[in-house]
Parts: sequence; structure tokens; C-alpha cells
Amino acid sequence: MYVRITDLSEFLFQSGDSRAAVMSEDHACMYDQKFEQLPARNVSLSTFLQSYKYFQQVEDQLRRDLTFKPHVLNMAYQWLELQTPAKWRGLKFVRVMIHIRRQDYAPPPRVQNGWSIPTADYVRRSASYFVECLERVQFVVLSDDPAWCIKNINVTDTVFSIGHRPIFDMAVASLCDHAIISIGTFGWWAAWFANGITITPKETPIKGTTLAKMFRRDDYYKPQWIGL
Repeated sequence: MYVRITDLSEFLFQSGDSRAAVMSEDHACMYDQKFEQLPARNVSLSTFLQSYKYFQQVEDQLRRDLTFKPHVLNMAYQWLELQTPAKWRGLKFVRVMIHIRRQDYAPPPRVQNGWSIPTADYVRRSASYFVECLERVQFVVLSDDPAWCIKNINVTDTVFSIGHRPIFDMAVASLCDHAIISIGTFGWWAAWFANGITITPKETPIKGTTLAKMFRRDDYYKPQWIGL
């Protein structure tokens, strides 16, 4: 088992235990089995833990524990109610959250590293997946780049969350039925909270890049999530 001992002065100040150790992942977007058996000492996990496999055994419990404060959830619910199309009042319909993260991944070095920037075509194809099999679908767009979304997402019955706090957007996502996500962990967790059909970008990571060497799709995305 790999245990890396580093400068633990800050950690030791908190724990007061010289037996402390630090364990790190070999890669950020892969499941690492070594964390299944921790050494018999105080261990600080220096990790991203970006895989559903780390908590799949307790996912039901996690969903009970990770809840939003009532006032946050109520605000999200009330906002969504205001976005209900008048033509659908009193009718059943499905909400699909679209999360687009662009601003910090758009610079060329990030793209060269292997992150694929979401495109209008990806959103269109993903939205069609739902429109073609459901009678009434409303798309709810959450993004760090709303201007790009308004300009490029030309899908019928779409609303945009603009100027809201991240916790508000995450609560909105939790009230949606399904999800279309781009890149980044915020979108990942937004889809996890929605807990329905999830569409992911199939081209992430870009083949042959640095990211492709440390990103395993089968570890990062849940098996039922669909790549398009």
C-alpha cells in the first residue's frame, strides 16, 4: 500500500499524533482501490475523490444526509414555479437541467490539456434525446457563462438562471427530473442531485491528451449516464 509521508506540521498541530500519514491519489479522475484499506494510523486524505465508486455503497444514506436548507429549497421551488409555461399550467411536464461550464475551461491551455468545451451542437443533440421521447419538456440552463448560453442554446421551452448564487442553482438542479451536463464537478453533482437520465459529453477527455491519461470515464461517470 502506498503511503506518502510529507510535511505534516499543520496536520500534526491539529491532531497531536506523530503517527499521522498522508495518502494521495495517483490520478484525480480515477477510482483508486488503495483507499479501501487504510493503514492503522491517523491518515489525511490528500485527494479529489472524483469517482462515484467511492460512495456507491452508501449512496442512499448520502442522499438523506446531503439536503438543502428549507429556505434555499423554497426559493428554488418558487423560482421554478414562476418559469412554468402558461400553456402547461395544470399539466404534467418534465424539467431537464442543462449545466454549461465554459469560462475557466475556454483558454487554449485547458483545451490542449484535454477538456472539451461544450458546443451548441452538443446541447442541441442532447436536448433532442428528451424532446423526441417526451411530450412536454422544459430546459433549465445553469451556467457560468449565461451570455453564451442565451446566444447559442436555441431549444424550445428553455429558461435561464441568471445572477443567482451557486447554492441556488444546485437546489434548482435537485428539483429537475433529468440533466445534461458539460464538464466540471459542479455539473456532475447537479446531475447527481437531479438523479434521473443524465447526458454527458462523449468526447471528454480528448483522446491523446494529458487528461486522457488520468481520466477514466468508467470511474468518473456513473454507468447509467449516457455519453453523446
